[in-house]
Amino acid sequence: MGVISILLIVKHVVAAIGVVVILWGALQAIYRFTARWKKRNDIDMIRLEFARVIILGLEFIVAADVIATTTAPDYYSLGILASLVAIRTLLTYFMNKEVNKLSATRRKRV
Repeated sequence: MGVISILLIVKHVVAAIGVVVILWGALQAIYRFTARWKKRNDIDMIRLEFARVIILGLEFIVAADVIATTTAPDYYSLGILASLVAIRTLLTYFMNKEVNKLSATRRKRV
């Protein structure tokens, strides 16, 4: 088994961890929402925690894409990977802004 094969396996494992993190966070958010749907503050807290989980999952997926760039056979594949990393990085950036906004709003209420 060569280095490229090992890196591809690592890439898939890291990406799978990111997906599992996001799915686990979604299940937790759904459970919390159905258990406490009456309280508005709880909904904001659920959104905040879920956004943080999504950001963590996206970080794993971006890490998998970075690993994949080391195994990219040509410039076309490298360009696609760079585009995906850019999109996911922008998504993470804007989600971080939303998390900070929700955190600030929550601190003002307390």
